Amino acid sequence: MYYFFKNLIKKILSKTSWRFKKLYKNKNYVHQKPNIDVIKTLYNSTGVLHMGAHRGGEAQIYDWFQKKTIWIEANPKIIPDLEDHISQFPHQKVISALLSDKDNQNVEFKISSNDSASSSIYEFGKKSLEQNLKMVSKINLKSEKFDTIVEKNSIQLNDYDFWVMDLQGSELLALKGAALSLKKCRSILVEVSQSEYYINAVKWDELKKFLNENHFTQKWEPKESHTDVLFVKEN
Repeated sequence: MYYFFKNLIKKILSKTSWRFKKLYKNKNYVHQKPNIDVIKTLYNSTGVLHMGAHRGGEAQIYDWFQKKTIWIEANPKIIPDLEDHISQFPHQKVISALLSDKDNQNVEFKISSNDSASSSIYEFGKKSLEQNLKMVSKINLKSEKFDTIVEKNSIQLNDYDFWVMDLQGSELLALKGAALSLKKCRSILVEVSQSEYYINAVKWDELKKFLNENHFTQKWEPKESHTDVLFVKEN
């Protein structure tokens, strides 16, 4: 099984996105083969909920694994390009929404200089500024809880038990707004920070505490200041 996934990953990496390349090549994780954990989790999942879509860079991976996928993206300005890209994958769809822990809150969403890839409800912190990132514009949006989105769109959560969260510091807010839906989730690949990339954004210890309290266990501890960690629901 190990060599099967190893060869499978090599094929995928030849034509896929930065996130899974990073997981495959990163040597700093405590777990010996964290990339295998992620690929196995994706392989065994019923489908994917990807929160923080940007331009859908992982769409080909999900299609390669024949996974139904729902993409959620806050920035309405890139939704048309995202939908155009996703349209080539028949089992994937896009929802435009700003995820949070409350519905109908007025939120100032800040658009970043790197093609909106680091856009957030938060201002950049010291670490991001050191990378010469800046917010170039702002738009006013209404927040939505994920639980509300599920009800409004009649999403069958059993079909999407693997969540990927890349929300630029607002991951905990989104999780709190998904209290009911989280019961159907089996695993979460979430971006985490141990340094100030965004002012007042969630830190690793807070996120870990919340997910541990909701019966998810991390597969490894982060060894970088800004990286991804896989959480799996306890049996």
